[in-house]
Amino acid sequence: MHMQTTGHWKRGTEAMASNPVDEDLRLRARERIHDGRLPNSTHCRTWGGRGSDEPCALCDLIIRPNEVEYEIETLGKDGVRTYCFHFLCHYAWQSECAAED
Repeated sequence: MHMQTTGHWKRGTEAMASNPVDEDLRLRARERIHDGRLPNSTHCRTWGGRGSDEPCALCDLIIRPNEVEYEIETLGKDGVRTYCFHFLCHYAWQSECAAED
């Protein structure tokens, strides 16, 4: 049986395991989604830019102006909510939302 390849990935192979930091962020995202502190859907308005010295909605650390910040806006039953994320924190949150679908 011949396996097709695309770029450097072979079909049927698994990606390498995430590093522990990624797993910690995903666990934190999962917990915050389940307790309602973060939305469980990526269907929202998203902007990216320089950090605004606001705390990250996932890791609680300040997003400095020399860092990338993702800002998302959601509409829920309590109105419009805005969340700011570091790049990796945003990725971890999105990954957990996708896993829940």
